Parts: sequence; C-alpha cells; structure tokens
Amino acid sequence: MKKLTKEEIIKILGEPNGAEKLTGMNVDPDALFDSASALFKENGSASALLIRLVNKKQYLVRLSEDKEFLSALGRELSGDNAKLRRNAARLIGAMKLTDMTDELISAISKEDQRFVRPSMLLALGSLGGEKAEGCLRSYRAAPPADDTEKKHYEEETRALTTALRSFAPKEEHVFTGLAKPMTAELRAPDLLTHVLADELADLGFASFDDRHDSLKTTVSDLSALYNARCFSEALFPIGTVTADAAAIAKKAVPFLEELMRSSHSGRPPFRFRVELKIPMKTPALRQELVREISDRCESASLVNAPSDYEVELRVEGSEKNARLYAKLFTFRDERFSYRAESIPASMSPYVAAAVLRFASDYLSVNARVLDPCCGSGTFLIERGLMSPCASLTGVDIAHNAIDVARRNTALSGVNAKYTVNDILRFECHRPYDELIANLPFGNRVGSHSSCEKLYAGLLAKLPQLVKKGGVAILYTMEFTLLKRLIREQGERLTLLSQQRTEAGGLTPMIFILRIE
Repeated sequence: MKKLTKEEIIKILGEPNGAEKLTGMNVDPDALFDSASALFKENGSASALLIRLVNKKQYLVRLSEDKEFLSALGRELSGDNAKLRRNAARLIGAMKLTDMTDELISAISKEDQRFVRPSMLLALGSLGGEKAEGCLRSYRAAPPADDTEKKHYEEETRALTTALRSFAPKEEHVFTGLAKPMTAELRAPDLLTHVLADELADLGFASFDDRHDSLKTTVSDLSALYNARCFSEALFPIGTVTADAAAIAKKAVPFLEELMRSSHSGRPPFRFRVELKIPMKTPALRQELVREISDRCESASLVNAPSDYEVELRVEGSEKNARLYAKLFTFRDERFSYRAESIPASMSPYVAAAVLRFASDYLSVNARVLDPCCGSGTFLIERGLMSPCASLTGVDIAHNAIDVARRNTALSGVNAKYTVNDILRFECHRPYDELIANLPFGNRVGSHSSCEKLYAGLLAKLPQLVKKGGVAILYTMEFTLLKRLIREQGERLTLLSQQRTEAGGLTPMIFILRIE
C-alpha cells in the first residue's frame, strides 16, 4: 500500500471531496490516520478525514486517549472557523466524549451559524446524560428570517428531533425467529462463493443465484444459517427501484414493517437507519438522499435512529437500479465473537474460514499446524475451529500481535500456543503437517525488497518447517512475486492449486503447495 506524505494529503484534502477520495484510495490506513491526527493537532485541518477514520475502533480508541488531540478538539470547537466548529462537534459525537458535554453546551449557546447547529445538536444526543438532555429540551430553533434560512431551519429542527429521540424510552424488541421462510443473500469472498455453497449444502441449505461474491438461499432458522462461517453478512432482498426517495420508501416500508412485526416481541415503533452504497456525484447529494429516504420511511411503525438502530435499510447498485436490502441487528452474530481485538491488515474471520475450506481437501484431522506470521491469530483460530488439530502454533515477530492473538484465542476456546520470533530464525524439533499463512506485504514488511527477502526465506525453509508430503496454504497480495519465487524453488515444492479472491478492494491469491 502506498504511504502518502503530509504534503500529498494536504493537496488531496484541498480538492473537492478530498476526504472521501483519501478514504477510497489504496493507501496505508495507519499512516493516513497518523498524518490526519497530526494535521488536526497543528491547525484543525483534516477534520473531515478524521470523521471518516474514527469509524474504526482502533483509531477511535487512540484519539480518545490522546490528550493533545482532545485539547485541539476543544480549541476548534470554540474557534473562529465555522466548518471546523461543525466538524469538531461531529467528532465529539462520533467518539462519545462525554467529558466534553459542558464545552459543547457552551458552544451551541454561542453559535451564530445555522449550518453548524445541527451537528452540535446531534452530538449532544449522541453523548447522552442529564445535562445534554436538559439543553436539548430547552433548545428552540429560531424561525427562519427569510427563504435563504429555511433549509437550515428545517435541518436544525430535524436534528433536534433526532437528538431528543435518543432520550425517549425504548420498547425492547427481541428477535423471536422468522415467521416464514425468506430469501437471504449471503456475501462471500470474491470467487469463493462455491466454497460457501458447499458449506451450506453440508448444513442442509440449497443455494441459488450464485454470483462472484454472493449467493442466495432460503432460510427459516437464522441460527442454523449462522453455523456457516464462510460469509460476512446475510441480507434480505427487498427489490430493485430507481434511486428515488419516494420509490425506495414505497418498496421498503411495507417489507420492513412486516419483517419487524412478525419476527420480534414488543410493540412498534422499530428503529432503523439508511445505509446508502451507490455512487453519488458529491457527498452533499448522498447526504441529502439519505435524509429524504429516512424522512419518507418514518411512520408510526418505523423511526429513524441512525445511532441506535434495529434494522438497516441498505441501498446498493446504481441510481437507475437501486437494490434494496434489510439487515437485522436484533439477531446477534456470535460466530466471530472471539475477535475482541485486531491489528492492522488483520484477516477477516470469514475470509480465513473460506480460504481454509477452499483448501480443505489438502488438510487433515489431528494435524500439527504452524502459522509463521500469525498476527492477531485469526487464521490459526479458524483452523482450530474447522477440525480437531493435534497442535496449533503461532509465530510472529511483533510482541503486540502475539499479545492480541493470545487474548483472542482465549475467547475462542481453541487451544493454541504462541511465540515471539522471526520465522526465518524459528527452529522446530519436528516438522509440522501444515503451514498456513496470511503473508505480510507492503508496509507491514517495510518495503518490496524486505517482502521478497521474507517470502524467499520462508519458501526455502518450508522443507524444515513442514514434513515431506505436508502442505502450505499461503494467502498474499504479492502473488506475482510469490509465483516467481515458487518457480525458483524447482522440484522442492509442488503448486497444487491457486485461486484469486478479493478483500477490502485488494486482490489477494491463495496458493496451496506440497512439500516434496
């Protein structure tokens, strides 16, 4: 992944939709975060970028513990730049910085720009607490002085209503099961849907409408469906319409009302949010469409609650063909609950499960398994959950990765041991049956030359690490490099299978090798 300089980031941020461009680029996310937080602490810039980045838990935690950042946040909240005041309020709300409630209340009492106030009101709703509630209940939006203020007045009153809703008593809605068989669309790693289809068949589910990254099945029991591990999420298809708020609401509302009423205890209203995943010309147009859809979907049975929702209305596709889905958040997916922590570039558990199932014909029960670059332990844990193993051993050069892996493994119930070491120096008394690895790449290694050194060294050492006839399952973004290095090993290694897939916008490849 490319590592942008601070100057490059500043230049892109100065372009239209710069923050959105940066989060969509194939760049090192940790380096981007570090630069963005440094820029904000210097002069308040990169605030729009940070709003997008704090969606990730590890960045939110780091900022919450950064005293210099928190000081800068207070500075910008009371500063002269209205846009920075708005973004500071958004960050406070997104990070739920309850210690800044008094500062936010003071800021909103002094705010003279109408377009800033909605963000401050929403932030107070997000923070919660008696002080925030008291401020919101006593708040009155001044009527518009003229037509130019009408739009801002409507946004202000809408934000106040939404913020106050977070303090309203909520009916507890418990998922009781689907009332009838329903079609579910399951999202799988790219080009590995056949692996998911096989897994579903083993569980008694027939699949249909297989695509490169999804398939459909009919489900009556969600708990039974979630015994499958090779998919990321299950969505209920609603239909396809144009990306018009009225058309979307007309199609979605009856479906959502029926789904929520028939499968939950408790009385309406049910809480929803809108997730828009279709390309739009500008963020402003996207935000406006989300608002219009949310407004039109609200009813006596459905209330828009983007910070505390029970069901998501997902809109994907294009403006001409918008595909609508419902995603339940009242059903708890506990398949990967062991993953309490992760490190940068950690493998998604469902991807790990799919890669291992793809290679299942070459894996054996009661195998001794080694992961030479174990990271947070995901690959090794999923191997242990797949079938009984005689032993699971994880090696990583990073102390923090091993610490995370140990904590995650303790939650998984899998028995594995971990050691801090460089795999090129690691010695084993007896070769393993299997080696599985999500090979590091790019900045995780340091440079392309470092990556080549690691890959070449690992391949050369495979006959020492893995017994003759044993297998190595290698997953990497640097597939061109690895292919060349495998060829250079000659008859010492046999390439049994390879498969391209997709993860986070990247295109890794799976290699299955036999050690000769």
